[in-house]
Amino acid sequence: MPLASMPSAELITSPERYQMMIAHLGGQKAIAIDTESNSLFAYQERVCLIQLSSRERDYLLDPFAFDDLHALGELMADEHVQKIMHAGDYDISTLKRDYDFTFNNVFDTMLAASALGESSLGLSTLLEKYFGIELAKKYQRANWGERPVKDDMLRYAQADSHFLIPLRDYLLPRLEAIGWLELVQEDSNAMAKNTPAMKPHCEDVWRVKGTRDLSPEEMSLLAELNHQRELQAQKRDRPPFKIFGDPSMVAIAQAMPQTLEELSALKVFSKHQMKRYGNLIVNTVTNWLEKPTKLHRPAVLRPCDAELERHEALKKLRKTIAEKEGIASNLVLPRDLLEKIARHDPQSMPELESLMSDYPLRFARFGKAIFDLLLRRRL
Repeated sequence: MPLASMPSAELITSPERYQMMIAHLGGQKAIAIDTESNSLFAYQERVCLIQLSSRERDYLLDPFAFDDLHALGELMADEHVQKIMHAGDYDISTLKRDYDFTFNNVFDTMLAASALGESSLGLSTLLEKYFGIELAKKYQRANWGERPVKDDMLRYAQADSHFLIPLRDYLLPRLEAIGWLELVQEDSNAMAKNTPAMKPHCEDVWRVKGTRDLSPEEMSLLAELNHQRELQAQKRDRPPFKIFGDPSMVAIAQAMPQTLEELSALKVFSKHQMKRYGNLIVNTVTNWLEKPTKLHRPAVLRPCDAELERHEALKKLRKTIAEKEGIASNLVLPRDLLEKIARHDPQSMPELESLMSDYPLRFARFGKAIFDLLLRRRL
């Protein structure tokens, strides 16, 4: 199954071809989907390409060519068409953010590979191991927002969805053999339902790295510097880190340079950055020094001791069950579900069942052991 076996993909940019694509994909039992975004090249990331494959055809949908993708959204929500993804939480979160899609009947091949005990879960690694296919990594950090998209980039993107249906077909009988197919399906659908829409980028000084040792005064100045960086990033439609990096801002907040010479002596800016942003930085510092303020780190709410103890007890139970059944621990209780149970401390089996409503098979299989553990801890 070499890369050369891929048919030519169709680039979808017109309403007529879009409707024909939807008609074809809507008649399939399963389709594969992947996306490409431009997070490294824009202030606000967006989905730039949507790859869709059936067994016979590959489509590359240019979302920039359309004002409305409602028909595709209906396909994603269709319970009769399985959507195959690999590490689909990122694709789902971006499609929810940009198009408010709902996803039903999802199968994630990364979750499936994990259930089979694979330790290296990247798509390229799995395709090389199972099929001898080597995927190029040349365009992983490419600018997918540029138009026209280069032919080599389109071919690269096509491969990410083209091989997902054969990969699922390879994994299915192996999951059935160990009795974990239904649980992987449960995990995939829970992931699709519970993955939130990715939040648009917003200004937040507490996301700047390297601030732990800054004083409240330095944090206040850093907030002003970060605000100026955000304004420049918006103006130039670039990610903030491409204006200047977090380490540079932190160093400036600590040194508080009041002249271009003092700023240059820090050696945190290139000549280009000094020319473009030097005066802005010095003015920001001197203006802040006229009326310095303090910015205190917000308190972090720590879970109570009882919750932490429940969490540890549930982890031990999960490990015990996993070792007994010869499976990975996360297949017994996914992390988000374990944390949810530890946080809520259900007082009855119906309450536990409600908490595990997205994982009915796990409730049936492990619910009693989980509740018995919680009950013993209360005695």
